[in-house]
Amino acid sequence: MTKQEYLHELEKAFNAAHIKDSAEIMEEYAEHFDMKLRDGYSEEEIAARLAPPVEIAAQFGEIKLAGGGRTGNKIILAIGLFFADIFAWPFFIILYGWVVVLGGLTIACVGSGVFAALGISAITSEGTVLLPDMPYICALLLGLSLLALAILAAMSTEYCRLYVNQIVRVYARWHRSVWGKSSISPPLPGHPVMNPKKRRMMRTVTLIALAVLAVAFIAALGSMMLAAGAVEPWHVWHWFE
Repeated sequence: MTKQEYLHELEKAFNAAHIKDSAEIMEEYAEHFDMKLRDGYSEEEIAARLAPPVEIAAQFGEIKLAGGGRTGNKIILAIGLFFADIFAWPFFIILYGWVVVLGGLTIACVGSGVFAALGISAITSEGTVLLPDMPYICALLLGLSLLALAILAAMSTEYCRLYVNQIVRVYARWHRSVWGKSSISPPLPGHPVMNPKKRRMMRTVTLIALAVLAVAFIAALGSMMLAAGAVEPWHVWHWFE
């Protein structure tokens, strides 16, 4: 059964069960198909792993029928979900804050790498040296390593952003499930969902940046030692004085 066939059968099942306001559930199942297709599954494999449309409509109808006489339970659930949100959302805010920190690290590494690669020593208004003087070849290699680190930070930022977004979506789905729709919602993975092309691109870029970082940093450190004639060139050049 293809995606369109499954969704058509699901819509027919909802209509046969006289269930209104099923558009949101239809959208969730359509999104589930799209997500699994990006992971490499065929439409037939995805449909085979889902419950038959008639069963989904029947479960949804049972939930609707059972929901009419449980006002007290709804109040208890609402209170429980409220306290869950009190703990969950600050945690999500902290995770998004970490994404911002990684983004800041990316920007800082890009700026430092460009300055170093151009052989520019950055000095603040207070006279603090951010990029100390060194031979240009050393600065160039150090700049390359910082730019590679910036790429790694950028890939980490994007992955963490996708990961946090997915966690929030899973929590929101759980929120709705506890409220009484667990049997009709398709499952969500706990890991970031990306199309195969983007996943391969991010993996390739990360591996290349990691290799450049390792080679450039070792070369930068070796060139500094040779230029200074010492194992600790920062002492010879008085960087911390």
